[in-house]
Amino acid sequence: MTFNIADFNSKLHEHGGVAKTNLFFARINIPQALINEFVDIPVSRDLEFFCRSVTLPELDITTGEVQPQGFGPVVRRPQSMNFPILPAVFMVDSNFGIMKFFHRWMQAIVNYDKSGGNFGAVNNALPFEMGYKSEYATTMDVAVFSQNTRKVEYVYNFAGLYPLNTGNVSPSWENQGEVLTLPVGFTYDQLKVSGSETGRVQSDVPGSTTGRMLRWFSSINQTVNAIESIRRPTDIQDAVNNIQTVNTIYNSFK
Repeated sequence: MTFNIADFNSKLHEHGGVAKTNLFFARINIPQALINEFVDIPVSRDLEFFCRSVTLPELDITTGEVQPQGFGPVVRRPQSMNFPILPAVFMVDSNFGIMKFFHRWMQAIVNYDKSGGNFGAVNNALPFEMGYKSEYATTMDVAVFSQNTRKVEYVYNFAGLYPLNTGNVSPSWENQGEVLTLPVGFTYDQLKVSGSETGRVQSDVPGSTTGRMLRWFSSINQTVNAIESIRRPTDIQDAVNNIQTVNTIYNSFK
């Protein structure tokens, strides 16, 4: 089949064209540990305007290698889910509020400043003392716009998010006029995207994981009660009853 550029452009037009990499914003909710520092770091309210780029993470399923028959080719089976580092780059404002914000955020996680001595506490944290995750973790939304509809079409939501590192900053005489940037690597506990479904607690319905588990526990309880009822038969009828009980236990594990 010959490739037709006109058909290609027509199909793109049917779907509203293609998404552009520059139509996005990254919004960080200020962590509890920094809320009271708005006056000191006013730029934190405008973080989304300083996010120059962000690399949205892949959905990465980790696997284990198994041999289903105990021999032959090794195949992979799903084992867990891996949340990779979320890298972002922020432009630094002329007052260096962006750098102050992230450096203070890092200090709320681990007080790395020892300039006040071994007992110089910052917000009740001694040097190299860890903070509480409930105070320094927060949420972040990365929204991607559509050039065609002019509205948000896809959103990545990260929860339990906090910075693991603030990268190197490279001032240079050679690059006159270039914007100073600060790379930041985030970690997170939860990921929600527009294309996924929100989970809900299910009842004891066919196909329900919760229902199957409840039925399994119920069957185990019934089996334990049945085993306790087995005893040395006193007559033929008692022996027949024991056989029926054993069959019941056997069938419950099929």
